[in-house]
Formats: sequence, structure tokens, C-alpha cells
Amino acid sequence: MKYLKFNIKIYDWDVFYIEVESKKDAKKVVNKLKSIGVPMDAMDDVGPAIKNNAQNGGEHFYYLPRRWSIILMYKTSNNSRKFEIICHEKRHIEDRIMEHLGLEGTEAGAFIAGYIAKKLTPIILK
Repeated sequence: MKYLKFNIKIYDWDVFYIEVESKKDAKKVVNKLKSIGVPMDAMDDVGPAIKNNAQNGGEHFYYLPRRWSIILMYKTSNNSRKFEIICHEKRHIEDRIMEHLGLEGTEAGAFIAGYIAKKLTPIILK
């Protein structure tokens, strides 16, 4: 399991990135999600999906009152697919931050997008 946590300081928003590397990660991933605060019913399918070798997909979990979002990445068949899924899940984070904080206009969204991309670049390029 790969794991990364960072904070978008200007909005005080925590972002967690969890990437599944093998079926054996099921318990670690579920425990990590629990420790962050994801309710069990929201992640009912995560453990079984990992054990069944889910591929080419991701999940976005968020909790607005505590200002955090999680990108959960299942294994991907190639780097292009991985990049596409990360960008998709990243967009959910951008939308939740903008919505929750009542931000409007393109500049705030562009700032959030750029900041998250910069933090995820080492993972995207691997």
C-alpha cells in the first residue's frame, strides 16, 4: 500500500492518497480508512474489491466538517490509466473544497488543482 498525506494550507484541507498494490493490502487499507474517519458503511465494498483484485478504478471519500478528502486508487493496468483515474478523483476533491467553502470563479479552482497536482506528481510519475 502506498500512502501520502498533505494539507492544502490556504484552505486547511487534508488530502490523503492511498494506493492498493496487491490483494494483501485489503486489511491495511480498510484500517487506514477507519483511522482517518471513514464510516464502515461507506467502505463496505473496499475490502472485498481489493481481495477480488479490483483494477482501473478509484474512490473518493470526503468529510466536509473536518475538511478532508481521500483518493483511494485500485491497481491500474498502465500509467496512462492511472493518470486518468487520479485526475478524475482529484477533480472530486477540487469540487468538494469549492462547494464547502463557497468559493467561486476559476482562479480558486485552478489554485487547488495545481497545488494537488504538484503534491501528487511523484506518485503520478512513478
